[in-house]
Amino acid sequence: MPSLQSSTSRLRAHLAVAGLVSAGSIAIDQLSKRWAVERLRGTPGLTPIPGIFELEFSFNPGSAFGLFAAYPNARLAFIAITLLSLVYMVWLLWRLPTVERWTATWGLALMSGGAIGNLIDRLVRIDVVELPIYEHIPFWALIQHPREMADALSRGRLRAELPRHGVVDFLVVHYWPGKRWPTFNVADVCLVVGVGLFLLYLLRLGRKAGPNAEAPAPFGGGT
Repeated sequence: MPSLQSSTSRLRAHLAVAGLVSAGSIAIDQLSKRWAVERLRGTPGLTPIPGIFELEFSFNPGSAFGLFAAYPNARLAFIAITLLSLVYMVWLLWRLPTVERWTATWGLALMSGGAIGNLIDRLVRIDVVELPIYEHIPFWALIQHPREMADALSRGRLRAELPRHGVVDFLVVHYWPGKRWPTFNVADVCLVVGVGLFLLYLLRLGRKAGPNAEAPAPFGGGT
């Protein structure tokens, strides 16, 4: 009975810490994006460390690094995948073995916070995105934005300005002279750090368990 109470107390502690870390990362991400919209949008940006680190507003209607930006219907898939991932991460947090669990707790919390931060953007944030139409006219644009497309075509424009859901990015890192990493945000940083911590947890778990050791009992109990 005491061991069960101790396990329950540890689980509550980890859930509380995970909730605080996740909520904190979401808050920092959303506040930083609001600052980027108000301070950087429509400007050349800021250069805190020339040639290494810049702050530059970018609106990304696609997934990470702008992938699938030309397919607006993919947004629903991104949202569904994010929700499923969040459910899986909560399940993992509940079932964590006791070995090196704090590393995994922080990792899962940061991943959850980062995923929710970008999910909020995809659900509620809308901005105007320029769509090139000089080579071909996307069918989805004609269906979803007939008025904007008709205006652009009637005026002979090469680009159409369309409202799109997307994610605010504003962090730029140069990894080589003249070479820059795709623009990202605080939520992306949380995701990457969280994945790194969770991989470290798995590595330590494997080393401590050994090839012939039994699997440690999870927090949530079970047989």
